[in-house]
Amino acid sequence: MIKKILLIILTLTIIKSFSIINNLIIGVEGQIQLYDITNEDESYNKYPDSTNQKICSYFFIIAIVDYSNSGNSFNITSNDTDVTFQNPIKKDYGVIVTLSVRNKTPNTYTTLINAHFENDPTVYNNISLFYSCEYIPRETLKVNVLNSNRFKYSLFPYSALIHLTGIKYQISFLNASNIGPEITLEPHYLNLYFAKVLFKNNNFKSESILSIEFLDSSDQLYTVNCTIPSLYFSNMNVEENDITFKIYPNQTNVTEFGINYSPVYSITLNETIEYDPFFIEETTGFLPTASYEIPGKGTTFLGQVYKPYSIAAQINNSLTTIYSNPNLNVSNNFNLIFPNVNVGLLSVPLALNSSMFSFGFNSEIQFEIFPYYFKWNIGFEYIFNWPFGFESGQNSNYTFNTSFLQPTYATSIAYTCTFNNRNNINVYTPNTINTSLLPLELESCKVIHLYEQIYLLTIKIKPTYKGSGYNLFLKINEDVTAIFRYESLVDAENNIYEIVFDFKGRGFQSITIGDSTFKQSSPYYINRYFSLNPLSVIDYKAPLILNVLIGNVTFLKNYIDVTNKSVDNIMYFNYNGTQPHPDPSATFSLYILYGDVSLTNIDFKNLVFATWNSTISKYQIKFKVRANTRPGPLSFLLMSSYLDSLVNDLLPISSQLFIVSKNFDGYGPIFSNIEKVNSSNQFGWKFTIDDPINGFDYGDIIVRGEMDSSIYRFHLTTQNLTRGDRFNGDYQINITLPSKCASQNYIITEVKLYDTQGYQGEFSVVSGLNGINNVFINYLSDPTINKIYKTCSGGITTDGINSSPPILNSFTPSLVQNADGTQSISFSFEAVDIQSGLKDKQYPIVYIQTIEVQILECISSITSINETTATYSCTIELPVGFGYNSDIIFSVYGFINNGGYYSGYSSESLKSLSFIYSINNIALKKVIQITSCSQFNSFDSELWITGRGFNSTNQQVYIKYDGDSGFNQIIAPNKVYWSAMFINDIKPTDKPFIIKVSEPSLSSNEFTVIPVVYSFIEPTPTSTPIPTSSPIPTNKPQVCLGDPVCGGTNQGYCSPTGCVCYQPWIGNDCNSQVIIIPQPSTNTSQPSTELPIIDNNNQTSNSTNYLFKSLISIVSLRELNFNSNEINLYRFDKWIYTPINHVKSQYFTSIQSDPKSINPLTTNITVTLEWFNQTTIIQFANNNITMNPSSVKYTIEITEYKFINQLNSLQLIMSALFETSNEDTCSLKEFGDTSNGDNSNFFKIQIDNHSLYGRFIKRAIIDSKVSSIENQLLDSEMKSIQTSSTSQSFIGITIPNYKQSIVIDPDFSVLIDSKSISNEDNNSVCTSNKSKLSSAQLAGIIIGSVAFAAVVITSIVYVVIKNKKSKKFQKNVKNKLEQLNK
Repeated sequence: MIKKILLIILTLTIIKSFSIINNLIIGVEGQIQLYDITNEDESYNKYPDSTNQKICSYFFIIAIVDYSNSGNSFNITSNDTDVTFQNPIKKDYGVIVTLSVRNKTPNTYTTLINAHFENDPTVYNNISLFYSCEYIPRETLKVNVLNSNRFKYSLFPYSALIHLTGIKYQISFLNASNIGPEITLEPHYLNLYFAKVLFKNNNFKSESILSIEFLDSSDQLYTVNCTIPSLYFSNMNVEENDITFKIYPNQTNVTEFGINYSPVYSITLNETIEYDPFFIEETTGFLPTASYEIPGKGTTFLGQVYKPYSIAAQINNSLTTIYSNPNLNVSNNFNLIFPNVNVGLLSVPLALNSSMFSFGFNSEIQFEIFPYYFKWNIGFEYIFNWPFGFESGQNSNYTFNTSFLQPTYATSIAYTCTFNNRNNINVYTPNTINTSLLPLELESCKVIHLYEQIYLLTIKIKPTYKGSGYNLFLKINEDVTAIFRYESLVDAENNIYEIVFDFKGRGFQSITIGDSTFKQSSPYYINRYFSLNPLSVIDYKAPLILNVLIGNVTFLKNYIDVTNKSVDNIMYFNYNGTQPHPDPSATFSLYILYGDVSLTNIDFKNLVFATWNSTISKYQIKFKVRANTRPGPLSFLLMSSYLDSLVNDLLPISSQLFIVSKNFDGYGPIFSNIEKVNSSNQFGWKFTIDDPINGFDYGDIIVRGEMDSSIYRFHLTTQNLTRGDRFNGDYQINITLPSKCASQNYIITEVKLYDTQGYQGEFSVVSGLNGINNVFINYLSDPTINKIYKTCSGGITTDGINSSPPILNSFTPSLVQNADGTQSISFSFEAVDIQSGLKDKQYPIVYIQTIEVQILECISSITSINETTATYSCTIELPVGFGYNSDIIFSVYGFINNGGYYSGYSSESLKSLSFIYSINNIALKKVIQITSCSQFNSFDSELWITGRGFNSTNQQVYIKYDGDSGFNQIIAPNKVYWSAMFINDIKPTDKPFIIKVSEPSLSSNEFTVIPVVYSFIEPTPTSTPIPTSSPIPTNKPQVCLGDPVCGGTNQGYCSPTGCVCYQPWIGNDCNSQVIIIPQPSTNTSQPSTELPIIDNNNQTSNSTNYLFKSLISIVSLRELNFNSNEINLYRFDKWIYTPINHVKSQYFTSIQSDPKSINPLTTNITVTLEWFNQTTIIQFANNNITMNPSSVKYTIEITEYKFINQLNSLQLIMSALFETSNEDTCSLKEFGDTSNGDNSNFFKIQIDNHSLYGRFIKRAIIDSKVSSIENQLLDSEMKSIQTSSTSQSFIGITIPNYKQSIVIDPDFSVLIDSKSISNEDNNSVCTSNKSKLSSAQLAGIIIGSVAFAAVVITSIVYVVIKNKKSKKFQKNVKNKLEQLNK
């Protein structure tokens, strides 16, 4: 009895470890156990099924486990008559049963579920379920609506997000009016709903009212109304007179010369716009896309029509038809189907459980050179292109024949396959096998997050049959493109696989196990129990992210000018507070919506992911905006994990990134002029490629023979120009034929042209691409523009045709073992055509095929060719695991003669000719391979490497940087899996570098990592002067100072404006000199720099070196009224640090201008700090400025500020502090005008023979124009410090009222002066025992600040270390810095 009790206690303890078990009661014998395995998403506490009802429904899932595995059936009952049981799902050791509970009104409930053996009621068990139904609380319920601003037509298909807050549970159904006729409402999770107003041209309006009905705890109905804007309405109207409409071609009957290339229309507005008007094609509901804007000609929208159409525009808030054609007729003559397929009755058994069968057909229907596919209906498929399968003939009369593999032993007597348009082709298997002998069962699956949305799946399969020709595969998400085999096999003995899987756009839902007999398991879905003993589940839950909780979205720069240049920027935002998401696998990413991108065609490779910035407690995303992007708010999606996205239209104005650009180009290159060239033996086309804004970058053109499918490829760049430039230039492609040739049409079948920003113009005869981007848009009325008929002779017939196709003379494959463990197959073969010879520059393809339709295409090259014979060869590396433990077969197609006929050989044909057509001896060898890596930014130090064959304790990563002669850095990985490893300590670099993984006996391939480089500084324009808004003040002539004057003839000269110094001398008397020091370290918390200096250059027998520090900081920004009285004051607390490169860093902060108003404006302040190692001339405000070596430059920019009054101004207050540890000294301050012609103010704080010097230029860039500013000494007002060893000045830079942005430019220098300060100098402050000071030669360091950017809190520290007082002095300076920032 004691043993039995202990057993029960032990069992309960084990069961308690399962979080999904709500309750458990053990029967008398303990043989049956019941587990509540209800999905956690199904709540036990619920609100009614509909918001206007009070009835709750529930679904629970119970696992009934028979640990004796007796096989007995169960009798399952409940004490609750509202319970209904569904049919149990049988499993080993028991069943899983789903039960529903309905008709529950608000209350708490306990339901007892009983189970016992049908043949033995004494063996039983039961479980209690506890749950409740509650009223929706009216007191706390809030219905929040996030509406679209309709800046531009959003490709996000919803116009509002409705979020219910103040409630505890998920609401199942919103009972709302207008659902269906006017509004669609799509439920999400966590009580979020997507809503949109449907388009109705007979009920055109800007918004609709959604009325949601609720029932409260008093059984009273009440209604909450939500206003939902229509996306099919614009915030702006257009005038019909401002619209220019064109259609290409302008005719009623149109014949397409490519699939989906129907007429295109354009609507051009005679004005520049930043928001979308509303245009629509009424019969289809399609909206045109804003595509480009030629300067001075307005924005152009492009759309496409396929049938009779009516184009309407929003005019005076009404929908008005502006153009229509009720008689449009669009047709084409393309036939994209094959005849019926004949399957061979006999199959050829091969060595490793596969058999070869063939099928084919004859056709006299013109083949349009379209892609076609083969698919086993269990999922394996491959898309082929000509020449695969084309055995003989020409495209209007040909024979198609090909071979495939099927299992010799399979679980069914027949399988069905699909070949292009022919479905359900039966293929009979030679032998069947009992399915129970080949179990396919999952044992475990572990999901590990690596980075971004890349996960590691470690999957173990229960023991299976292991034999010759028997192989397993895994399929993720029922996706035929996500099948994994031996390349992912970690442990063959234990059936352990490891898969690096990208969740972007697809997530993770299920695993299916299959084998080479074409048997497949049922999908194993995540969070569903697949085993009862032990209880096993694929435990993965996507991180829950509610996009409406994303807030406080800002940018480093809220306004960017992208005219003819791309610009880098940073987005900042929070999610549900100021802490990172509690789930470390939660990700956020940015996708910019260029052109016609929609949610269905997002290229997930272009996602840019967020990182957490702990300094400012925000997420941040670095990204690039393309040059000449459309002006106005930038359209983007802020995506969360792979499930949700938040479109910028749903964010407030303060969270928009506004684009400024003189140009807009979202349209790819096109042909503006085409000429055909057709001489005796040469033909081709002359094109003018037009892309007037972004400019043409590169392109690819394919020309095919209509009769023989011969292919000619052309790659164009601006190096191929024959006239003009990248914006409008001429190019020519030519094809030369031999004297023997067949008369036929040559057709341009594919074109892709790219501009410098990646926009694409395209064309394909049969692929059905986006017709708006058709490069032939100017030639839609001429369906022959892409065709040239070439007349030939010299063959058997007068038109050169030779109907005897080429013959294969030899075919030899060979398996090659490579030193790195990989394997390759090489082929050499020869073909002959006695009558007309083989066509030159045409390359047959060898196809290598497995039973699961894995296909490798080995494109040959010509080894030799003469009048009758050609020899070919090709080599291809086999993917790891390809063909292992299985048969593979070969075929070769694509031999073309000069008479217009082709030939090819299936595996069956190769066999009949006694050529080698199959091999089965491919080994599975240990290989270390790098296949990809995480994105690496130029200042990163961490990298994820993915591939296979890692997981070894003695592996290291070798790195070769740009300029290195070898792999000079070796890093031991921090974290290692079989298919992924993580390393850090990579050196920051903006150049590509090479990595490899090595162990003592084996190395991986060399993999190139290409860093992503961001620059957050806009280049200063040098070619075009910045406009000047007002006369720029000039300094009055200065008296030449110094003894000798201006330092003497070797240091400077006296000009009418004052002293002008020779380098390296500096100052109003040319008695200060620049010295060279090492680059200082970077402060990552604030824009300050500490420069330790030991003044070795000036050590003499009577000199003394003291510790000096200079501290320069921005104290505050304040708004002044016209009387210079302070109205608003802003101090700076936190800065965001961003490294740009090894000599440049950037700091960012922001304020809320006019904070007392209801709608304050976010004003951004940016500072860029740059170190100069050598003399450099930069440009600011149309002036060249010299930066001396060992100097630091600060660039300060302030974005738009909300002034209370137009007469008010801004004043930036800076503090300059200079201090020494020597108390026996003197100090002196000066402020005045410079004399070297730079028309600036200066201040100078001198202590002993060292000084801090600052220059404040009297001009700034205000609203993109050079304007004058005023610099003012504020020492008396700000109560500056003035002692013999410490001196401080406050300078106010006063900026007039502006609209968009300002850029100001102070700079600072720390110097050693020729003459020390003494008590004999006017206005000096000295200690009582300070004696006259000796002269010393000047040396100095310059800290400059010139260019574009924002505001700074800057500290520059110069250190001359000599004695033990330095620690105390450094502490004093640190305290002063903290006080300045309070």
